[in-house]
Amino acid sequence: MFKLETTELDRAIQNAKALHPKVRMIRFGEYQVSGSKGNNYIVKCYRFFGEKVVECTCRTKDGVACKHSVSALPLHLHVAATRLVA
Repeated sequence: MFKLETTELDRAIQNAKALHPKVRMIRFGEYQVSGSKGNNYIVKCYRFFGEKVVECTCRTKDGVACKHSVSALPLHLHVAATRLVA
């Protein structure tokens, strides 16, 4: 789990660009992301005490962004923006 505003994302973004994972929305705030070895991970995006938090089921340490999380973020942000307009 990491806080979106305070976490360094550059390394995770570079790893995600190299991987090109598939992201599928399960429901708003919950996404399935394909891993590099065929595993699927669940990424959850939500607010916790007013802070934007992203959580993944992979083994990445708390506080560190992983490639699965940053892969799911664009879809989450798009869906969130669409919901605000509707």
